[in-house]
Amino acid sequence: MDTYFCFSDECGDYVANISKRQLKKHPFYIRSTLIINARDWRKLNSEFRKLKSQYQIPQQCELKWADLWSLRHIQKNNKVLEESNRLYALRNHSYQDLIEFVESSLSLLGGLEEKRVIITYTKNSNGYSINEKSMLSMHLQEHMQRIEMELQVDEDNLGVLFFDPVSATKNEYFREIYHELFENGDYIENYGHIKDSLNIENSHHSVGIQIADYISGSFSALVKSGGKVNYQRGLSMFFQFIYPILRKGWNGQIQGYGIREVPRSSPVRSWMIEHINNMQNT
Repeated sequence: MDTYFCFSDECGDYVANISKRQLKKHPFYIRSTLIINARDWRKLNSEFRKLKSQYQIPQQCELKWADLWSLRHIQKNNKVLEESNRLYALRNHSYQDLIEFVESSLSLLGGLEEKRVIITYTKNSNGYSINEKSMLSMHLQEHMQRIEMELQVDEDNLGVLFFDPVSATKNEYFREIYHELFENGDYIENYGHIKDSLNIENSHHSVGIQIADYISGSFSALVKSGGKVNYQRGLSMFFQFIYPILRKGWNGQIQGYGIREVPRSSPVRSWMIEHINNMQNT
């Protein structure tokens, strides 16, 4: 029997019948889950803490992917971080050093014995009218199904899911959805390889959730790139550290296994296949 920790975080936002203004800010809603063997957690935690010390980042200071662009804007415009700002402890760190820290954090995954990544995304430009709770339910369901299928290779395996708190309303959504699926099943009749409750833990206390945030961020760099705008550093992180450890099917296929569009859509999946091929060649 092996126990697996499954750390999940989101990036972007979903709004039903999204407006053009909202779409410009949030073209995608993304959720990523990092699955590691519990035996590897102590090593990952220790190495991550060493990295923070190396880059002189306080242990209790959380650097999110989205913070990179906020700090870059502040530094580029010679603005001053207020002492009340959550990122005040990073006021003397350059954007270059911080993005190197994120890249080094993702590189730690290569040293783990077992690691898999599952990513779901919603392309908001399709203008879905599905309400938020239903869309979040669909994302969570996709992750639960794929974690269950990944772990059922050994009947004694067990996965424990950890989510970053988003808001009181969303947290309750996720708990209700998780419990309903676990108790009553769906496509999978019995979720026998994941724990019976969803854990909500503060991301600044959790190395796994912080790295899941960076995974979501690198994937957002992938899907937002194209045409005249390419997020080269984020693309490089995705293809170097994340793409090789995406969950795969028996035939090596990633689409539908490690990357899944929500809701299911053949045109969107075809777009993603072509987009990944194009971005690999940039």
